[in-house]
Amino acid sequence: MKKSIQVLISMFALLLHVSIPLMAQDPDGWEAYQTSLQPPEIVLPAIELKEGMVVGEIGAGRGRYTVILARHVGEKGHIYANDIDTGSLDYLDLRLKRDKIDNITIIRGKERDPLLPENKLDMIFIVNTYHHISHPVDVLKNAYPALKTTGTLVIIDGVPGKYGGDSSHTIPKDKLISQSKEAGFSFVKVAAELERDNIYIFRK
Repeated sequence: MKKSIQVLISMFALLLHVSIPLMAQDPDGWEAYQTSLQPPEIVLPAIELKEGMVVGEIGAGRGRYTVILARHVGEKGHIYANDIDTGSLDYLDLRLKRDKIDNITIIRGKERDPLLPENKLDMIFIVNTYHHISHPVDVLKNAYPALKTTGTLVIIDGVPGKYGGDSSHTIPKDKLISQSKEAGFSFVKVAAELERDNIYIFRK
């Protein structure tokens, strides 16, 4: 048993050794790897994303999932892509121009406020970002007015124990629910369990 645990730890260390340089040297390869862990064919039905929806993505970064959402909501839908990292948003802007995607609006937010448009969103989407947010309750409180009454908050984040000994990319379910409740949201369900992450659904 002890030997098996040591083997798992060694495998996880190797994965980190490979994935960190991959992210730095081959960001497109890193995106493909990350997306394979959060497959759209599982995620999109689980969150009930539909054509024509308006979505605000908090922590859009370079647009890895932003462009997937944009394709799915179609011409009648729209994505507001928020981040606080200028470099990532500059890349996203170039990406949109290169690929001629015109249903995405880029928003450079503040550390405590994503600056999403009020009462316009059918969904707020946060993937692989929540555990990085310094002031999550403030961010959710400030995002709250952007969501329509019938809208949903979707958070996809790491589950403790699924990342081996590394907890820096995870958040305990109870903590996530507690923080979301403090911001005014009600927990609905875990929509799906992925290889490393859970998909959490909340409502106003």
